[in-house]
This record gives sequence, C-alpha cells and structure tokens, in this order.
Amino acid sequence: MIYLVIQGKIKNGAEEIYTAYLKGVAPLMEEYGVSVELVGAGLDCEFTNRTHPQNAVLKFGDRETLERFLGDERYLLIKQNFRDRAYEYLDLSVFEGRPPRRFD
Repeated sequence: MIYLVIQGKIKNGAEEIYTAYLKGVAPLMEEYGVSVELVGAGLDCEFTNRTHPQNAVLKFGDRETLERFLGDERYLLIKQNFRDRAYEYLDLSVFEGRPPRRFD
C-alpha cells in the first residue's frame, strides 16, 4: 500500500473553494480506489515541532495508481481550479506502508 500524507492550511475565506475541490475529486478517488484513512486538525503540544490545521492520509493500492491519479488530466484541472486556489500552503509526502518492526 502507498500512503499520501496531506498537511496544509486553507486560506481564510476559501472554504467554499475547498469544498468544491473535495466534491470534484471524490468521483476520481472512487474510480482509482483511493480511500481516506484519516483526517483531522493538528494539535499544538510540547512534543511536536510543527502542526497543520488540515491533515489527511489517503491510501492507494500501489505507486502506479498514485502516479496515474495525480497525473490524470481531470485531476490536474480540478487541482488548478480549486485545490491550488484554496490552500495557503500545502505539504505532500508519500510512503510505502509495511508492518512495524517488532522488538521482542
């Protein structure tokens, strides 16, 4: 499994644009078999060095699916028209999931 970690901040007053992005991208996510694993706001505490107001983790079946999804012309159009306009800043990272190490 491949996980896309999304961390960012929506611009003030851009909630409607962000909602339009989510509505536009939802059918594509379904088509590509993308699932939303987690969403939530970051918590400021003494143990963190950076938090983000918007956080999400998406799960893809494999790297090829991630690359096809992010490169899909329909996604790129939705991204340009909505996502890019909605975020003040956005950090994306990708990792391949595996079982955690055991230290018995």
